[in-house]
Amino acid sequence: MNGHEAAGDQPDLVAEARFWLEWNTMVAERTHPPVEAAAIAASISPDPDRIAALLARAQTASALTHPAPTTSSGGDLIQVHADAGRFFQSRLDRSWVPAYLAERGLDAALLPTSPWKIGYAPGSWTALTTHLRALGYTDEILLRSGLVAEGRNGRLRDRFRNRLMIPLRRASDRAVVAFTGRRLPGAGDDHGPKYLNSPNTELYVKGHILAGLAEGRRPLESGAQPVLVEGPMDAIAVSIAAPGRYAGVTPCGTALTAEQATALARAADLSEHGIRVALDPDRAGRKAAIEAYARLAQVTGHTTAVTLPDGLDPAGMLEKQGRQQLRNALTSSTRPLAALVVDARIQAWEHDGELDSVETQFAAIRAAAKTIATMPLNDAATQATRVAALFITRYHWHPGEATRELVEAVERYRPAPRKPEPPAARDRTVSLPPQTTTALANATAPHTTHAATPTRAPSPPGSQIRALRQQARRPERD
Repeated sequence: MNGHEAAGDQPDLVAEARFWLEWNTMVAERTHPPVEAAAIAASISPDPDRIAALLARAQTASALTHPAPTTSSGGDLIQVHADAGRFFQSRLDRSWVPAYLAERGLDAALLPTSPWKIGYAPGSWTALTTHLRALGYTDEILLRSGLVAEGRNGRLRDRFRNRLMIPLRRASDRAVVAFTGRRLPGAGDDHGPKYLNSPNTELYVKGHILAGLAEGRRPLESGAQPVLVEGPMDAIAVSIAAPGRYAGVTPCGTALTAEQATALARAADLSEHGIRVALDPDRAGRKAAIEAYARLAQVTGHTTAVTLPDGLDPAGMLEKQGRQQLRNALTSSTRPLAALVVDARIQAWEHDGELDSVETQFAAIRAAAKTIATMPLNDAATQATRVAALFITRYHWHPGEATRELVEAVERYRPAPRKPEPPAARDRTVSLPPQTTTALANATAPHTTHAATPTRAPSPPGSQIRALRQQARRPERD
């Protein structure tokens, strides 16, 4: 995007936002005084959050119509991964893994009928390397597989040592293309990361594989609902807690990519069953859930966030509270994922949990409207109605003021249709459906998890809101 790239070929969103602000300022200065030009540029320039949302939508839409090329069929590499998987499974009984899984309530993953095929990588530096060489594999194939690496002395060594091993499979044919390994519980960072993944190879690209998608293919085909979680243990926990009803899938510690969202849409009927998102309840998990919405909204109109108890991920909840409690949380402790995304925009303006001035209320409702504008129409209608009800009930806005601000802001920021239109129809806004504006006009009760108790702030005078609106809109009319 305009050459503003950060490490790893990812766009630097702050630099991108600054670029557009500077560009729009220069353009506006041709016809307006500098101060006015700066205000115009600020009002029409996308901020980093909006750039990220638009980028995610574009990448996912592109992946849906132009699937990423499949990695090499790699007959030798497929075979060496299959042999490595059998080796890891053969070392399982002599390891700490079975007791660890039983302690966490995950021992069902070791049943012969389990699709996960968990194993164990011995602590030796060369156990797997020696085994695969004895099977006739060349050092060149071993290096290409990513299962081994070249040590400082030039000799090959195993990549995975003393780890619980989980195969990563292609959803199309369930072939093992990589592994992720969990280190010994209690071991420190000097033993490597908690989860170590295979490197990218000609067979495996990390951003293209969802762990659990191949393992859950049969339940998904029979109507099970996919549940997006953070790690493989969480995916296994979800599948164990409600077999046949939910199937856990995970991007293995990375942000959900367009390719992964597309693969999920091909493997499950998301239009009918939708998807649940049960990422960790900490700040990082909340951020990941918000980012995932931009991807998932391109492939399904039904995205649900699961609210887990503080400090517990699905695997932790299974361990401490059992299958029934995890199953209940997946089923009942939910809210629309779109609501979580919109509330995050509002909460960015809160002080001690409140919007304590008319100015912050106005900024918050506009921030929410900008986000709502990027959502599919069903989510946009629901969230606009909910936010209007929040401001009417909690902050005592007049229904007409809340409705007008949301409708105008959503129409102002809603992306234009992609299909070419006649010149007379081209406009930078797209109106909401009539039923949405009707619902907004009738919104008098909150449909939100926010408390509906009055705040300390007085009822905002309509004249102050109108002045703020006029100030915000003036640059765009010039």
